[in-house]
Amino acid sequence: MSEALTNTTKHAHASHAHITLEQHPTHLHLSIHDDGIGGADPTHGSGLTGLRDRIHALDGTINVDSPPGHGTTILVELPLQPD
Repeated sequence: MSEALTNTTKHAHASHAHITLEQHPTHLHLSIHDDGIGGADPTHGSGLTGLRDRIHALDGTINVDSPPGHGTTILVELPLQPD
């Protein structure tokens, strides 16, 4: 998730970022939200594309919501392997 925070620092012009990590019995849920300028497009640029590819390689999901002028929220779910 350092890639998401790096994008926040480099591109979002955000003053705050909020990170939540929750462990559920079958998956991890990660949320990163910033108060920046929004407008992030996961289909352009190598940062979000690489992040998406790495999450999909782990059978996870990622959702990027970034309306212009309203910050960016990235939601990730990763499956947990049973012990």
